[in-house]
Amino acid sequence: MTAPARDEALRRVLEGVIAAGRLLGEARRRPFAAAALTSSQLEALFVVSHATAPVTPGALASRLGLTAGAITQLVDGLKRAGLVEQTPHPDDARSRVIRLSDSARREVDAFEAEVVADMRRHVSRLTDDELDQLGRLLSKVGAEDE
Repeated sequence: MTAPARDEALRRVLEGVIAAGRLLGEARRRPFAAAALTSSQLEALFVVSHATAPVTPGALASRLGLTAGAITQLVDGLKRAGLVEQTPHPDDARSRVIRLSDSARREVDAFEAEVVADMRRHVSRLTDDELDQLGRLLSKVGAEDE
């Protein structure tokens, strides 16, 4: 693909992401409303919620593009709100693992169930394979190289 063609493809991606963001915009403000979370704190909760491996402060900092100090403040705020807990890492006693509290897990699960139900009509024109591919492709955006 030529550079101009790739740029045009990126413009279409941007347009789609903005449209999807608009659909999710209202939903993003609903979970944990009583806690008045920042967008970084909310993103951190969803990173922890969907992680397939233990989430350390360093991994969270890398994923969110924040400094170690910023992650410490972010996680401390989430701990004070009762939304996350830190436990010793199972494989490295020098490190800690961040996990959702039981109440935060219930809230994330309920929020996602509601958003998924709302989004069904917006993706109804996609086949199952297209929806699966879209999810896989979007999960690669912003993911750390392994």
